[in-house]
Amino acid sequence: MQSVGWLEWAPKVGRNQRSMLHLKYRPDELTADLAKMMISEGKYEKALALIDNDQTLFGQLLQNTSGATRREGQLHVQLTYRRPFSQLLPHIPQRNSERFLLRQIYCCLTKCDENGIVTPQLAHHWTYNEERYHWRFYLRPQLSFHDGSVISAKVIAELFTQLKDWPGYQKELAHMESTSVINPHCVEFQLNQPDPGFAGLIADTRYSIQPVSQLFTPTVIVGSGAFQVQEHSDKRLQLQAFDNYYGCRALTDTVTVWQVSPQKDDSFCTTTLQADIAQDKRSVCSHYLSINGENIEADNGQQTRIEDGCLLMLFNHQADLPILQRKYLSQILTTEEIMAYLINAKNQIEAIPAHNLLPTWIKPFGIPITQQPLPEKLTIAVFKHQALMDCSEAIKEILNHAGVKCQINLYSFGDFHDKAGANRLNEDLILTSLNLDDNRPTSAFRWLLSNPVLHQSLTPENSKWLSKELINIRHKSPLTEYLRELEPIATAMISENWLLPLFHHRQTLHFEGILKGVSITAWGWPSIQEIWSED
Repeated sequence: MQSVGWLEWAPKVGRNQRSMLHLKYRPDELTADLAKMMISEGKYEKALALIDNDQTLFGQLLQNTSGATRREGQLHVQLTYRRPFSQLLPHIPQRNSERFLLRQIYCCLTKCDENGIVTPQLAHHWTYNEERYHWRFYLRPQLSFHDGSVISAKVIAELFTQLKDWPGYQKELAHMESTSVINPHCVEFQLNQPDPGFAGLIADTRYSIQPVSQLFTPTVIVGSGAFQVQEHSDKRLQLQAFDNYYGCRALTDTVTVWQVSPQKDDSFCTTTLQADIAQDKRSVCSHYLSINGENIEADNGQQTRIEDGCLLMLFNHQADLPILQRKYLSQILTTEEIMAYLINAKNQIEAIPAHNLLPTWIKPFGIPITQQPLPEKLTIAVFKHQALMDCSEAIKEILNHAGVKCQINLYSFGDFHDKAGANRLNEDLILTSLNLDDNRPTSAFRWLLSNPVLHQSLTPENSKWLSKELINIRHKSPLTEYLRELEPIATAMISENWLLPLFHHRQTLHFEGILKGVSITAWGWPSIQEIWSED
């Protein structure tokens, strides 16, 4: 016990001399230390039993032991996160962290990077007939899902046939007339209009390859990616490397993400992914708001990047606010005013204004107008996202000073999107977020074309105009030009006071030097497939 630092023993020489035995810790501290050792060894149930099922203490110990450990020759990564994850299915609306996990669990036919360059995934080759508007994708041989079932051209064709009529997919696949099987390893998509970027569209997480049956009866998650789901509950998510993955097997054998509610959060727009190494020092992966669009790599095991997207406010056309009122509201609800409120309400602020949807896009300029009469009351819709809720309180306070009473209606993420899809999000102002994935050009295109929250806030005429402009881009532009073509459209929407960007995130990843291959992804999470250790 002295060797592990629990007590001090000072023996004395000679008969009848008393040795000194000093216990350095209280019994409850020793119990916690033993439980911590058990957690480090993966003995979670024994640790819980030892501490009498104290969930608060268990959560603290999980945070202190998070990181990478090697047991019986396998590399295990343990993380903690502040909330449980929703069901990990590609065809339902998902938040930022869930979409990161979709990328680990599923593959697409292709992969599209942040510059619009398409590379192979399950399909090793593809062709596009510009005259007939058809795409053919050639599958790798011997592909399988996590349950061992075969991924064939027939499975792909059936999946996309179902998705064409699935809620939320109609706009994106309206130009897809049919899918057909050319041979077991070749599937053809027949379009009715030009789309030279179709191979990039289907690289989105929404088009992850899954069994068709999972659309209807998703009892067990079956994917096609580098990790398979071993357990998904309110307490933890456990992933296991998939040995039959088409590409290079993940270097990490298992990843366990425990749900641990934060005791206190005084930071605006900061979500924390605890990623400690199982030693004394602590490291944190955090998402912050930032000021520019450059990636930075620090010397102390830290990487940061600027999130492609922003928090934003939509003016709901159902409120029927005149253009002058919308413009005046945009003028008084500046990010500087919102920031001033947040500084008074929070202990730590990591945020600066967003002037467009993406940090690299141009800042629109408008001519200030004189004070306009405002409604006596306005309503604000927001889903359960701490930064958005903070912004809604700030907006409410600013409008109260302007003589406008505000009511904030808070929804779950699912209810928020369901109401938008049914055109029943009736509040005057809608707070939401835009978070682009690693396929940045098509992710931005998709959000503008088919996001239900955005389109239900627009008038039918404005929604029709936006869709027409986007389809024109799809007809004529390669993927590498999408972002350049989308920028003036987003700028026009801001200038017309359809929406108001608020803040950009800075995503920061801290890690210990003994870990190798740690890099930050588009979602602010570490690239868990590439993590390794020399131990």
